[in-house]
Amino acid sequence: MKTLWIVNHYASDPKETASGSRHYSLAQRLLERDWTSVLLAASTEHPSGRRRRGISSAPWTDRSSGGVAFRFLRTPEYRTGVGRLINMLTFTVALLRRASTQDLPRPDAVIGSTVHPLAAWGASILARRAGAPFVFEIRDLWPQTLIDMGKLPARGVRTWMLRRLERVLCSRATAIITLLPFASEYLASQGVPEDKIFWISNGTDADDFDGSPPAASDEFTYMYLGSLGRANGVGAIVDGFLAAAEADERLRLVVVGNGAERPLLENRAASSAHGDRVSFIAPVPKNRVPLMMTHADVAVINVLDLDVYRYGVSMNKLFDYAAAARPILIASNARNNLVLEADCGVVVPADDATAIGSAMAEMASVADDRKRAWGANARSHVIANYDYRSLAIRLEEVLRRCGSPPDVS
Repeated sequence: MKTLWIVNHYASDPKETASGSRHYSLAQRLLERDWTSVLLAASTEHPSGRRRRGISSAPWTDRSSGGVAFRFLRTPEYRTGVGRLINMLTFTVALLRRASTQDLPRPDAVIGSTVHPLAAWGASILARRAGAPFVFEIRDLWPQTLIDMGKLPARGVRTWMLRRLERVLCSRATAIITLLPFASEYLASQGVPEDKIFWISNGTDADDFDGSPPAASDEFTYMYLGSLGRANGVGAIVDGFLAAAEADERLRLVVVGNGAERPLLENRAASSAHGDRVSFIAPVPKNRVPLMMTHADVAVINVLDLDVYRYGVSMNKLFDYAAAARPILIASNARNNLVLEADCGVVVPADDATAIGSAMAEMASVADDRKRAWGANARSHVIANYDYRSLAIRLEEVLRRCGSPPDVS
């Protein structure tokens, strides 16, 4: 078997957390195609910043789950932005320490995945040391995403440094994987040859979901699963629901997740006359998402109206919603839209609480056979296009195309 190293600071086992399981799922499917993988990640979880369970005081902790090997490099816990930056730097230093990888099987390829580009830069060094092809995986366009969110100026020292690092990584890479369907346009505008860019979306393990329709109930439940940060736009979902609840006492909203915005959202709901119909539940491990989804009649997501989404979106929760065969209410102006692709729900403008509330009231009154058709459309579409089994085939094709690494001197 061939060996793949995947460097992803936030990679996780789906039995432990609800996020960061993309590479675990791909690695499991690659086993079926004679590739064994080692996931190199940090000992701290994200976004909580807490240490993972069972991590030792040694420089790293090894685990195996479902045939996939993890090496968690020791990094400090954090609660602030500065702490997170220190965590990133610590992970990169630990990754480059030769002792951290010298006992691992020599890789036939190394994937370096963002979000933060230092992890990918470290992976490029590991690939050079091993004489293996380096594959650069871009999950978010740094610095463009930060610029569009107003967190970085379009011009400045930090922006220049991030652009420079992005160009270096693109030049070192034998192949570039992007999760966004139109990111090749952005990369091409930065001088990256289009023939080295490949789109491999996020996805889901559809077999984990049974696809059964929701059980009959006197209540009608909307559900959101995911992070509760400012970038997730859950405030508009809560506000929209509270407006819709005025006219329909059957409606319920379940919010599953955690993040900086949760206390604010809880207070907003509690101050409403219908706050008792909004439930906030702690995040669940990824392998419990299928069970959680059985309690939803409709899944909901709000995508902020950011310029960077002209290159598309690739949000794990959307694929899980679809695999569960649930109709989807999406508020989005992004260039791609799974709900439109699959005809599996209702689309309203991004971040528009009024439109979300109106759609919630309308979807609850749609005929049951129409809702079942939406759910069936969602599941069949995700199985055909976004199941990790087919995504792993695409990844193997990229790895097979990788020859000798480019000159990175």
